[in-house]
Amino acid sequence: MKNQKVNLNGKFYSIKIADNFFKRAFGLMFKDIRNNEGLLFKYGNRKLHIHTFFMKYPIDVIFLKDDFVVDIVSNLKPFKTYNSKVKSNKMFEIKSGALDISKLLGKKLEFND
Repeated sequence: MKNQKVNLNGKFYSIKIADNFFKRAFGLMFKDIRNNEGLLFKYGNRKLHIHTFFMKYPIDVIFLKDDFVVDIVSNLKPFKTYNSKVKSNKMFEIKSGALDISKLLGKKLEFND
């Protein structure tokens, strides 16, 4: 998977890109990540559905439209589902509690290689 970095409120995350069917379908299932790592999913512009089946830990999810944060969900526990409230074209998953994501709504995230 391709790696990028993103700055979230002064904390840099190393992210992998899930940019094909299999990477998106399996996501973080059966995997562990550090507090400074995440997974970025790329989609067309639509309401997104997420599941945490077979995950080992809860996650925080940031939904983006053109890199602006349009929806967030905190502490999504394993074996749960969530539907985004608005259309988005990217979804970023991080380990729950690694960052206070409540202040990110409306902010633009800067991704770089």
